[in-house]
Amino acid sequence: MAQHSDSSLSEKTPNNIFAKTLDEFKVACWAFFHTQGFWKYFLIAFSLYLLGIMSIIRADVYYIDDLNRSIIGYKEWDNFSRYISYYLSTFMHMDTILADVSPLTQLVAIAFLSFASLILVWSVREVIWKNEDSQWESDEQPNKKRLTTLAIIASLPIGLSPYFLEELSFKYDSPYMALSVLFSVIPFIFIHHIRAYIPVAILSSLGMCMTYQASSGIEVILVIFFGFLMLNQTNAGVKKAVIFVSVSLLNYLIALGIFKFFIMHPYAHEQAGTSMFSLANMPSGVLNNMQMYLGYLWNDFDWTGIKICFFALMLFFLISVTYQSKIDKLLAFVLGAIVLAIGIMLSYGVYLVLVEPLQRPRAFIGIGVWSAALAIYVVSAWRGWAYKQEDQQRTNSSNIVTRSFTARLFFVASAVVVGFFSWSLVVFANAYGNALSQQDKYQNFRFTILLDDLVSVMPKQKSYKDYTFRIKGWVTSSPVLENSSKHNPLMKRLVKITDGKYWVRTAMKHYGWGDVPEEQPNVLVDSEDFNKLAENPKCIPETAGKLKKRIDNIFHLIEVYPECTIIEFKGKEKYPHKFEEELMNTEKEEVIETEEDTKTEQNKPTTPSSKPNAKKDI
Repeated sequence: MAQHSDSSLSEKTPNNIFAKTLDEFKVACWAFFHTQGFWKYFLIAFSLYLLGIMSIIRADVYYIDDLNRSIIGYKEWDNFSRYISYYLSTFMHMDTILADVSPLTQLVAIAFLSFASLILVWSVREVIWKNEDSQWESDEQPNKKRLTTLAIIASLPIGLSPYFLEELSFKYDSPYMALSVLFSVIPFIFIHHIRAYIPVAILSSLGMCMTYQASSGIEVILVIFFGFLMLNQTNAGVKKAVIFVSVSLLNYLIALGIFKFFIMHPYAHEQAGTSMFSLANMPSGVLNNMQMYLGYLWNDFDWTGIKICFFALMLFFLISVTYQSKIDKLLAFVLGAIVLAIGIMLSYGVYLVLVEPLQRPRAFIGIGVWSAALAIYVVSAWRGWAYKQEDQQRTNSSNIVTRSFTARLFFVASAVVVGFFSWSLVVFANAYGNALSQQDKYQNFRFTILLDDLVSVMPKQKSYKDYTFRIKGWVTSSPVLENSSKHNPLMKRLVKITDGKYWVRTAMKHYGWGDVPEEQPNVLVDSEDFNKLAENPKCIPETAGKLKKRIDNIFHLIEVYPECTIIEFKGKEKYPHKFEEELMNTEKEEVIETEEDTKTEQNKPTTPSSKPNAKKDI
């Protein structure tokens, strides 16, 4: 391979490990940022991401805790050990009190995602587009053509995965969630430079942990992906692939160890917790979490464009790795199928080992990056129709000028599949943004009627410190959301903006109703635990006292008692999420079985159950 050097880099060979590491760092960065058309392709990626989230920006919805942040201006990311998010937000908002500066935050988020797309495209092509006669480790060449529009389109699942749309819906959190993805792919710029790769990988993993831990599966699955490509399609050999995977795993474990023992503080939330399974419960717990995760992935979509194209993408991946393999073809096919399965399962990251993993769509970041890696590889493995004459020297591809008719055919077919896959993601993202907007309007409509009726049936008090609001049910889906979720059940999981009881209490407090307490233990519980609710006699009609006022209409039922007002929203979901419905029924059956076992074994000593807790935020 021809040798290229830059005058800004030292031509002398460094004599110590630190100088060598710094030199490799500079060489790799120089090659990456000076690849042909770098900023052009960055703008293409940014524009495509902007096209995808345009309807989300236009919806202008305060998503989940955005409402409280916009009113109070608090951070509180340090509660989840997300310290980079905590401190970086001060610079993002230029104040310690966070004002609503959207859509600036979301634009910053897609800028981070655009860089992540460029890194992943560049890294995949840097591995598989080496000159077939070159050594594996060789000097980097600035100005190589490693980026194309088609590959950038293939990378869109990184940020337009239906699951990552929840991250992009946050007005406040989105930049740091996107930054966690960028941290996770940065190490692969240095995939040919082991000295620089090690410290960068450790620091990047720590950065991911301190921005958004849901990205914890990205680095793992990409290491497996690149290790397989090294073994299957390059002249790196088994030894090189094993060393790369082993060093990467060690880097990752070192970073997680530093985070867990020196940075992270334990935290439990109604949605998730940081507790890990004990060693005895680890196998069964991981298996249960994996079953839950795969269940969501399968049931979140019917056979629409996204699901069909994803399966077609996996098929083309297997064809590509088999055809391009430098090892036995049958072995390549088997290894490719195993890598596919492992990549999907491990994309959930460290959440697999947690007793209470987050189950919201925003926790499924890894599957989008995995889809992007497959798509980029598929459109890159066939190397296109042929290199243009003027590109041969620049890409050092003089030995590979044209491809056979079969290769050209598969290139066109793979480009069509990848193009439709990315288009289906753009379509889903815009449908989601519109459904989000309509649901927000419908929710505000229902809440406005509720407040108007509350004003007419109960006097306004100076303080509600000792008064209880018992809220049952919540606003059902708007007609637009019902239609959008018929064949994409994930839509409802995304658009359920907030817990009803929390939202009503927050709005009542901040919009003039009074000082409704933030927390009322055993009364306002997120999981609608009627056994706990029943413990409060002032909210039980039989013991609450005289019924002062009552309103019963098609939207809600309001009953006012001396020390409690019971609010019950009316309406029934037409298209419940099938997997959630099955999970809820299973949990109900388990509760019934547990109660029956308790009754029959009241006189027997009890021991803690080793079965992982099944309660999740669905």
